[in-house]
Amino acid sequence: MKTPSFRGGLALLLLALVAVLPVTALAASQNYGRVAGYVYDPTGAPLSEVPLTVSGPALQQPQSRTSGEDGRFEFGTLPPGEGYVLEVNVPGFAPIKRTGITVLLGQATQVDVKLEVFTEAQAVATYEIVEKVNPIINPDSAQMGAVMNAEKAATSPVFTQVQAMPQLVAGVGQGNAPSLRAGLSRYGKFYVDGMDTSDVVDGSISSPMSFYAVENFEVITGGLDAQYNSLGLIENVVSKSGSNKFTYDVTMILSPAWANAKYRGAANQNPNVANYTQNEVPLSETAFYSPLVGVGGPIIKDKLWFYLSGQWNFSQRETPLGEENRRTDTETRLARLKLTWQPTAKDRVSLAFNYDNNAITNQVAQTSATPEAETQIDRGGFFAIVNYDRSITDNVLFQLQTGTTYKDIWQGPMNEDSQDIAHIYNSTTYRNAGALRNEVGNLVTEQRMRYQFDPTLLFKVKNHQMKAGLQVSYLSGEKTAQVIGNSRFNDRNGECNPDDPATFQFCNERIDFYNSEGVQAPLTTEAGDLITGAFFQDRWNVNRYLTLVAGLRADVGRLYGDNDQFITNLVGVGPRLSATYDLFGNRTTLVKAHYGRSNEVGDVFIAQHANPDLLQVRSTFSGGAFADCAPDTVGNSQCSVSGGPSGRFFDKGSHTPPHVDELAFGLHHALSEQSVIGVDLTYRKYSNMWVDEEINRIWDPSGQRVVGYVDGVNHTVVKIHNPDDAWRDYRGMDLWVQGRTGPWDLLANYTLAYSNGTVGDYFDGYGFNPRFKRFFEGPSPEDIRHTMKGSIGYTTRFGLDFGLRFNYRTGAPMWMFQEGTVDRQRVVRSPRGTGHSYNTGNGIPDFNDPAAVSQLRQPSQFLFDIQARYDLNRLVKTNETKMELTLIMFNVLNNSDVTFVQEQYRATNNRFGTATSRRSPMQAELLLRVRN
Repeated sequence: MKTPSFRGGLALLLLALVAVLPVTALAASQNYGRVAGYVYDPTGAPLSEVPLTVSGPALQQPQSRTSGEDGRFEFGTLPPGEGYVLEVNVPGFAPIKRTGITVLLGQATQVDVKLEVFTEAQAVATYEIVEKVNPIINPDSAQMGAVMNAEKAATSPVFTQVQAMPQLVAGVGQGNAPSLRAGLSRYGKFYVDGMDTSDVVDGSISSPMSFYAVENFEVITGGLDAQYNSLGLIENVVSKSGSNKFTYDVTMILSPAWANAKYRGAANQNPNVANYTQNEVPLSETAFYSPLVGVGGPIIKDKLWFYLSGQWNFSQRETPLGEENRRTDTETRLARLKLTWQPTAKDRVSLAFNYDNNAITNQVAQTSATPEAETQIDRGGFFAIVNYDRSITDNVLFQLQTGTTYKDIWQGPMNEDSQDIAHIYNSTTYRNAGALRNEVGNLVTEQRMRYQFDPTLLFKVKNHQMKAGLQVSYLSGEKTAQVIGNSRFNDRNGECNPDDPATFQFCNERIDFYNSEGVQAPLTTEAGDLITGAFFQDRWNVNRYLTLVAGLRADVGRLYGDNDQFITNLVGVGPRLSATYDLFGNRTTLVKAHYGRSNEVGDVFIAQHANPDLLQVRSTFSGGAFADCAPDTVGNSQCSVSGGPSGRFFDKGSHTPPHVDELAFGLHHALSEQSVIGVDLTYRKYSNMWVDEEINRIWDPSGQRVVGYVDGVNHTVVKIHNPDDAWRDYRGMDLWVQGRTGPWDLLANYTLAYSNGTVGDYFDGYGFNPRFKRFFEGPSPEDIRHTMKGSIGYTTRFGLDFGLRFNYRTGAPMWMFQEGTVDRQRVVRSPRGTGHSYNTGNGIPDFNDPAAVSQLRQPSQFLFDIQARYDLNRLVKTNETKMELTLIMFNVLNNSDVTFVQEQYRATNNRFGTATSRRSPMQAELLLRVRN
């Protein structure tokens, strides 16, 4: 099997060298949190020039600041963590020491200091100690989302996947690449230690990392500062950095087959298989095992720290197929090393390297492929990040984040040396893979790379905290697609052998595949995108009550296709403006408002879209032989040619890039010292989404027959563009609560939302047939009206804590469709999200009766997970070692409800409305964790 290569090593070395050069200032995602507040005298008047010092276990050296003219102070570059201490010592006033301060990633923890005049009664009391500062209420930003620390992640019943955490937050959809507020899942951005590591093709996480190596999970869902440019959610994780204390963290996850529920009925299969409920096949089994290790500590005390982590997952899952159970094995290996160096009080450097590899066997695991036609995937790569901070003065900070990501993907048959040609008949692929998902070939390799360079300057002028930055990315991808044997057979009721007359009854169609040179061989294409973004932002603390944040960013993308052919420029400007008002001036009740625009200026997926495909030459069987067809054959009705030069071209006119305009209002109130309740109202408009628009065919009024061609030639011409009529919107309300109150740890929310539009996804068929355009407008595929979810923890006094996770969501819109005779396109007869009721006379939908149109929805879904964790130190006494035993049960109710039903209607053998997938059965995991 192909193993990941490391072609980006030289580029990584160059970027690492550049990172330590004194570059002129010019941001990437934030890596830190803040502690800010005001200093007052006993009368409430602000005090300036007051010295303050903050220290904590996550800091290599303490930091010092002085208050400004209005009494405000801010420590702006504190690594996320707990146990921070703020000290104030002014002659004539009682010294103050505030402890137990928590710093969350991207948040400003508010700590106000009121000095008291020193008296004889205070002579013996060196410090006043105040704890439980609320780190969640944030008057410095209108940003929406949530920040979860490592402890919250450990007490939530989630699979140990970094990319799974955003699902807990209001407005975020399901899955490991979730959508946000009716946007596309590809819009998400994944940052690690402040650097964008998003996949350059689909926007998912590019390289997973060890779950317990993360200190903070920041999920941003709206109200973006100008330093961010994303049409979807942002997950920013900051990994652990080590400290002056040697630490270890070892976890073993056990989920044997006997601990997990089993289904007899086949899930995720064709309905005719799912009906085999009394078969004699053994019940399907699921098992999972994973060790996780993390160690950290000092290399040079107060100067150089390290943190090393690793995770190894073994997953085994059987799928019942009616006559057999087919097992899918997944193995994932993750490793990470992070070095943090502070050579001086003003300089700090961190270097992180992450490696991953993921292999999946029997990836199809459905009756559409026989065991001999199964596929597998082997993918992996690395990313490396260099962060450099230079405190030029107390009011000027320079930051540089740079690095690279590399991903190698191999997808092909289980027997990677197989030369068998695929045969497909009766909707089943035999002997070899027919085609991979969304790919023409059945053996595909890809290399995806990102090079990132993000310098930033932060500077303070009185009560203005300003930030300016430059973000430069180069995204590239190379793909090789091939069909084994360079041919494929579409047979009829059996396997065709053109050399055996006894099989001629099965012979129907043969497809031969050619590359762009007209040779039956693999096809390799390349694509790239050079993206440059620049921004400026000012956070103005007008007074204790009001904070204004104004920013502006501009982004330019230059897309390149195969052979470095320039495609187009995409240019977008994104203004940002937000306000936060503290109603009572006591950090308990905030009113927030925000407007912002983000622009998508391309990626490898868009650039690759116009590249050629494998050329397909179809030959029909007749008279005992297949027709003699070649790429240049014309005038033979038994031959047809498709693919090759894509027939798609980018509109050379000016492009308005896909973008989102967001308008949001919020009211946030502190329930207690460490918990907040809030309501956020959001309107989003996604505009100018990518569309394939066919401009050469002339259709009859029904949209099912081509009656001519604009240029008189029988071929398709597709314009790639983003028109104004390609859009979707979102109107929603989030009611949420987050934080700790007494023994409860709360992160729960309810969302009411509505979404409409014309485009379900990029290049989803909108515009390919102008007769059907009007049917595409309606509820978007992400129109989930009601969502209620949460992760709730409860801690007892006897060493036992509980975690509960629930997720209820109403069903997504369905869209009844038929398969047309031209290019097998979707033929629709009612707006998106609707279909036709059955005619009682003939039992089939009446597509000509507008009164018969009904709203259609997929089934509602409910998920319920629980966990219990016990502190084993109650039984086994140790000095510093903490031992925990955790039991997690996913889908604890063993809910087997239908999660998806068929949307395609057929006049014969109709399957519309039948179940095609069900909830996975209950799975239990036992975790033993030992740490100090």
